[in-house]
Amino acid sequence: MLEYKLKRYGIQLIKQEESYTSQCSPLSPEVSKRYAEASNRKERGMYVTDGVRYNADAVGAFNILRKYLSVSGKQKELSVTGLKKPDIIKVAA
Repeated sequence: MLEYKLKRYGIQLIKQEESYTSQCSPLSPEVSKRYAEASNRKERGMYVTDGVRYNADAVGAFNILRKYLSVSGKQKELSVTGLKKPDIIKVAA
C-alpha cells in the first residue's frame, strides 16, 4: 500500500534491514552486532553513550540511514548535530 501511494508521487520506496540500529552509538564506526549495546537505552526515548544523551528515535533513524548508505555504496558525510534534542512537531490526530 505504501509503495503504491509513493509511486503515485514519483517516490521510490527502499526497504532497509534495521538490526542493531537502536543499540549502536551514532559515533560507532559501523552499525553492527559488534558495536551494539542494549544497555545504552537508559529510559524510554533516551540513548546514552560516553555520558552524552541522545534522543533514541533520532539515533535509530540516523543509524538506519548509515546502514543504507553503507550497503548502497553511496557516500554522504553525516553529522550527529540535532540528535541530542531534535525539534518536536505536534500534529493533531
